Amino acid sequence: MKNILLFFCLITTSALMAQTPAPNKLVSFGQPDSLYSSILKENRPLWIFSPPLDTPYFSAAQYPVLFIMDGDAYFPYLVSLMQQLAFVNGNTALPKMIIVGIPNTGNNRTRDLTPTTDTAFPGSGGGAQFTAFLEKELIPYINKKYPAAPYRVIIGHSLGGLMATDMMLHHPHLFNAYLASDPSLFFNSKAIMKDPHLKNATGKKYYMAIAHTMREGLDTSDVRKDTEASSTHINTILSFMDLLKSRAPGSLAWKAKYYDDDDHGSLPSIALYDGLRFFFKNFRFPTYLYRDASCPADSLKQLITEHFDLLSKDLGYDVKPEEAWFNGLGYMHLQQKHFEQAKLFFGLNVHYFPGRSNPYDSMGDYYQAINDSAHAIEYYKKALSIYFSTDTNDKLKKLQGR
Repeated sequence: MKNILLFFCLITTSALMAQTPAPNKLVSFGQPDSLYSSILKENRPLWIFSPPLDTPYFSAAQYPVLFIMDGDAYFPYLVSLMQQLAFVNGNTALPKMIIVGIPNTGNNRTRDLTPTTDTAFPGSGGGAQFTAFLEKELIPYINKKYPAAPYRVIIGHSLGGLMATDMMLHHPHLFNAYLASDPSLFFNSKAIMKDPHLKNATGKKYYMAIAHTMREGLDTSDVRKDTEASSTHINTILSFMDLLKSRAPGSLAWKAKYYDDDDHGSLPSIALYDGLRFFFKNFRFPTYLYRDASCPADSLKQLITEHFDLLSKDLGYDVKPEEAWFNGLGYMHLQQKHFEQAKLFFGLNVHYFPGRSNPYDSMGDYYQAINDSAHAIEYYKKALSIYFSTDTNDKLKKLQGR
């Protein structure tokens, strides 16, 4: 296994995730899937991105799940954004995540993305059924088929932002974080404002992006006094922001941001970037320290364990480093004879993944490298007791003189 792991080390430390595409081969952002909904009585197409498992030698990670409405419009951009901030150049600004794009079906966008009925919008009012579809069919399906962590984000723009906000207020158990891009809170005579149920948002995260939709000559102060119909959209959003300031529970982590340079149509791209950075603002770790042999191993270990403890508290589930990533770092340091750093990363994998064979095999390689045969034999035996590997067994036999 060592040669495979050294190869992995080389490709991870290069910090280059992009590959040269084969000629005449399409670039893929994910895979199509579908689910028949008994609630909506229709087949629902899905667009899915799930991070690939590095190799079968390592434990399968669990990933937060992003659900995005209007998936046919925003899925490719969202996948590219996440890959840039979670894969490329060693970035850890965001975690690697599963992305579920929910395309609209036929002419049913208004039906699905409106929580109440408004006669000005024919076919509206199916939001309750759409929410039930998410809760009872889609979320269980994703949890069963994909390596989903118990942390979910719902994202919507315009009417989708209205639905995301409605879910936070009336169905807060479904998601942990809600991103509303220029939400259509004016819908149905501002019905969502009449009984906002903000107390239900306890412990959640909410990001609301506000587009520049005002008439020329108005700013965010002047528009509050404007009675023209064209100002109703932004005024309702600003009024909801006021409600958040005065009535939001203290444990709701929320942010509202006005984008003067973006209108309703251009806003989603930057809103997705800023909203996800807000939700996962604690995720980034100074990864240059991983490769810095001058950083004392004990100090680095403390920084790493405190970081993942903080993430686990923030996200509400046990967040671990990627086994493959730390394994590669361990072999990088071992190859460079930074023995304390190698022991640190192999030891952290033993700590975080005690039921896996590979961390013990790697620790055996570390002890063999420092000529401590007794401990190397101990760790190889432990690895073999969990999973038999010919490679590990051969190393053990060689040390035992067999």
